[in-house]
Amino acid sequence: MYPNTRIDKISLINFKNHLNTNLKDLSSFVVLNGNNGSGKTNILEAISLFSPGRGIKNSRFTEIPNKNKRQTSFEIKINIKYESGEIELFRSFSSEEKNKNYISADNEKINTFQLLEFINILWITPIMEKVLIQSNSEKRNFFDRLIFNINKSHLKNYAKLQKLLSERLALLKEKNYDTGWLTIIEKNIANLSVRLLTDRTNFIDQLNNNLRSVKAPFNSCQIEFSHELSKLGDIIKSEDFIEKYSIALNKNREIDNALNKTTLTVNKVEIKMFNNIEKIIEARNCSTGEQKSILLSVFLSVANMVKNQNNRRSPIILIDEAMAHLDTKHKEFLFSELSDLKSQVWFSGVSKDLFENINNQTVFFDMKNII
Repeated sequence: MYPNTRIDKISLINFKNHLNTNLKDLSSFVVLNGNNGSGKTNILEAISLFSPGRGIKNSRFTEIPNKNKRQTSFEIKINIKYESGEIELFRSFSSEEKNKNYISADNEKINTFQLLEFINILWITPIMEKVLIQSNSEKRNFFDRLIFNINKSHLKNYAKLQKLLSERLALLKEKNYDTGWLTIIEKNIANLSVRLLTDRTNFIDQLNNNLRSVKAPFNSCQIEFSHELSKLGDIIKSEDFIEKYSIALNKNREIDNALNKTTLTVNKVEIKMFNNIEKIIEARNCSTGEQKSILLSVFLSVANMVKNQNNRRSPIILIDEAMAHLDTKHKEFLFSELSDLKSQVWFSGVSKDLFENINNQTVFFDMKNII
């Protein structure tokens, strides 16, 4: 197996505890091993910042530069090789020089949305393992991020909707607001909401279809998705739905103003995850081992969806400290599935022994030797 998309080199400057770190000659599987606090996850976080958003740790950029050396800026550079061709992606940030806050592809500046044209990055972290027992809003955020990698417009539409919702609330605070302009905003909110709901519904349907064919020892789980706006009608009849939602927003103006929030939104959803296709037991009631198996089933299914959506270009996969609690059978199956994906996979772990099954296609980096 050799990945059809891989990071060939990575360079970090002033990125948390990495003052000047360079990794090169990277393989199909890359393992960062070392003690806790040695900087393993920081490298994965740096890679994740070439995906829209704030990466694995959701860090504020002002928190990233090395504080011990009183730095106020950082730089990340990755060289990506495809089956034909390569590209250099660069990300720079400075809290003092705003002109240094940018992303570039082969020295041409791009925006965060355009990153998805060059690379898709998926990750699993210890925190994400709790998503099965978390709130509906946290589950929604989890699935929205997965959708971003398959439907590039979903991210833009989500950002536009949040802006419109804020604009509507700000306008409601004005004593003599322009009702005509507010009506236009509410109509735009309804239009974007239909698109987001359609994207979410289509994604969950496709994911469930893929999950039905998941092989043992992983779980063939299923997901149920419902939303508060369903009481207004079926989103398939979009024009009727948009009209009804616009009217509802109009009627709720007074209460939304008093509460300083939109009481009826596309973001009020209910997401249930089950441990098999019969949907008998919710994942939140399963053992920790079953929950991890369910999460990995979802993750692998989405990785295949991303690959199929992007003309067979495989995503880069980051797995942070997720191997320690898998038994031998699950580890072997996971390695096999990842190899079939033809993805480059970055692992972090405290011991090389966790990865003995993939020694022949893995490059190991001992963190104490590279910081």
